[in-house]
Amino acid sequence: MKTAKLTTVKLEQTGDVATLRETALVLAEVLHFGSFEKTRAVTAVVELGRNAIEHGQRGRATFTLTAVRGKPALGLTVIDQGRGISKEMLDPTRDVVSATGMGLGLRGVQRIAESFDVETGHEGTRISAVFLPSVPPPHDGQLMERAMQALDDLRARDGTAALTEENRRLAEGLADRDLLMQELHHRTGNNLALIVALIRMSKSQAEAEETRRVLGELEIRVGSLAKAHELMQRESAGGDIELSEMLDEVARNAERAFSGESRQVRIDVSCARLELPNKLAIDIGLIVGELITNAYKHAFVGREQGRIAVQVSGDFEQGLALDISDDGVGLPADAERPERSNSLGWRMIRTLTFQHDATLTVEGSQGLNVQLRFPPQS
Repeated sequence: MKTAKLTTVKLEQTGDVATLRETALVLAEVLHFGSFEKTRAVTAVVELGRNAIEHGQRGRATFTLTAVRGKPALGLTVIDQGRGISKEMLDPTRDVVSATGMGLGLRGVQRIAESFDVETGHEGTRISAVFLPSVPPPHDGQLMERAMQALDDLRARDGTAALTEENRRLAEGLADRDLLMQELHHRTGNNLALIVALIRMSKSQAEAEETRRVLGELEIRVGSLAKAHELMQRESAGGDIELSEMLDEVARNAERAFSGESRQVRIDVSCARLELPNKLAIDIGLIVGELITNAYKHAFVGREQGRIAVQVSGDFEQGLALDISDDGVGLPADAERPERSNSLGWRMIRTLTFQHDATLTVEGSQGLNVQLRFPPQS
């Protein structure tokens, strides 16, 4: 039996725990969990959901139909955007529980689950668990259909929850658009301030060649903003976007805008021809642009040359891997984790990454390397 996705429950507020519980209960019944083991499994699911809301800022729980040793089982993956789980909470000799949880703790959940895995770091936490009934359901080939029907029946019984979810999706769509517009206004404001600075430079009798160079850079910046606006406008009209062409333009615009006589930074883009849905392509372009800008600002202090590499592998169906790295100074040992920064740029990177259910990893021992992994899309 191949693992198949059943449904996803968003974890953003206390009321979402009730939805998570009802979903787990319905699926446990479909899989013929016994009364006691059903209670244990549902309690474990609720514990993980509460932790994601309390400590992870927000998250999502995805249920799957999977198999263990050829027997049908219920899979659960909980992802959050928190600061990671401490070593104390992962200590196998201790059970640390949430403030309002059911008293299980992570070790309690691990004892209940057939399999249990935790991936945690500064970018957030992903917990995967599998729950196996002691007596498997009949092998009639209809298990997936019964599970999906049970979920449909659950949604039909709870009309208020369905309306709430629809309203939340609409609110998220508006919030996403507002965030992109905020970013556009932010960049426009920065360039207007730069125009004023250039006028003042001209008044102070700067050399003509230097003035022409800076004005040329300003023209490229404005052109980059215009391109971003064009892509966002195109998003509402539908259609796919060729990713490699867009990333090449983002890189070349950045080279022209930031490199000068005192600093030469080369940007290498490795991306096969790849057409993506416009929303995903635009978001990747915005992420790459932000990371390149951050590298120019922070990675090559006191240096005349540098290199930034942008590499894309995989595809839309199988999953995308995006790596942006530089050969700069890296992160000092006592530096604040950049992916936890409250700057507008990193907030946008985190939000866009989370929207696509992607993972974000930052390494800074030798230069800075940012890795994003986008899951397969059907």
